[in-house]
Amino acid sequence: MSIKLLLNLNGNYRGAFHRWLDNLKKEPRIAWYPSAGQDFRDLLYLHPEFSKQYPGIKPDPPSPDIFLHTDYYPWRRSRFFDTRTVYKDDRTEVYIKSIEELPRCDLPLDEQIVNHPNGSKATGRVIFLELEISSSVLGRYSYPLIYAFCDNAAFCSEKIIKNNGRCSHIVHVRFGGGLGGGGKSTGVWLLNILQKLQCEMFITDSHYGFGSGDKRIYELYPEFSGNKDENQLKQIRKINSRSWSCYGDVSWNLTNFFFNSSSAHANIFSAVLDSMAKTIAVRKANGDLVVIPTRKKAKQITANIA
Repeated sequence: MSIKLLLNLNGNYRGAFHRWLDNLKKEPRIAWYPSAGQDFRDLLYLHPEFSKQYPGIKPDPPSPDIFLHTDYYPWRRSRFFDTRTVYKDDRTEVYIKSIEELPRCDLPLDEQIVNHPNGSKATGRVIFLELEISSSVLGRYSYPLIYAFCDNAAFCSEKIIKNNGRCSHIVHVRFGGGLGGGGKSTGVWLLNILQKLQCEMFITDSHYGFGSGDKRIYELYPEFSGNKDENQLKQIRKINSRSWSCYGDVSWNLTNFFFNSSSAHANIFSAVLDSMAKTIAVRKANGDLVVIPTRKKAKQITANIA
């Protein structure tokens, strides 16, 4: 259960994260962004207002309750999180309302997987953040986020899977390619564990090349092995490369777990599909509406919100 994972990360601490956990009324929905680096665009693109303004050809699953970023973060001279404002441009600001240090999570860095096996002073730290996002497009809202400065695969094996963690959303964007800590893995192994983590939505730039680090990950973590059949994904939305990472177009994909789930929201999803008209309107960034058939492939849009 996801709550078990979060309780494990909190340990015996009694601070802001403990209070957030105490206020939970249901099993939390976690969005995991491995190799996140200093990127917080997932807090924009997974907000319900985004899916409302830029609807896909099928409805999105319910939005996350909390975000989980992982990256072993090797940059020794970075001033990441040294100031309250972690991102700001003419459309968006991400501001830290509160920050709490959680128990350390010291996991191995394998030189066959990462480029900098010595890490940095940040490596091993885990922090809980309450972030306020101000967007000229989406409005003002807050999200909780945990940042674990760890190797993605090690964290997945030792923390997520061992605590039966569920990640309703997984983001695979520039994995090891600039926004994150870099390395020899492309993150292709994530395709093998979507079912295991009960992932409903997989957001990806589709860089699935097999790197030497991926081979090593399968050796260290055999539970990641499996059928990485991309046909398990049903694309519902795509945005232009420059709208996120400039590393390839990014698509939103429903997983087999979502369609096979007997949860209440899956039943609602089916009912909504039955009641929908034969066309839907996709709002482009310039405000124009483009009407497309619901059964066809998602039309690519440029979402200039970040």
